[in-house]
Amino acid sequence: MTPLTPEELQRAVRKVVADYEAFVSRGPAPGMHEDPKAFTAHHAAARSALAHLEHLMKLNKGQAETDAVTEAGALIAEARRSIQLAEQEDREGEESAEDEEAA
Repeated sequence: MTPLTPEELQRAVRKVVADYEAFVSRGPAPGMHEDPKAFTAHHAAARSALAHLEHLMKLNKGQAETDAVTEAGALIAEARRSIQLAEQEDREGEESAEDEEAA
């Protein structure tokens, strides 16, 4: 397999970022918040996309424009914060449901 050119790597990074943003903006399908396995699967898929993006960035290191690398790094950090916040909200929602059931 031949290495990707810098242009091919940049296209791949842009594609992964666009796919990730579309996936996250759609959010979990209706009813997934009530199904812990489906909700967890959605977040696992988002994490997988971020891992793919990080791998592409490592391949692209030294070849990419500094602004593009900085932007992608900021996107990864923001996405990680969003995933953590969603997981925290999910846990809090589960705890609230358990408290309501106990009452």
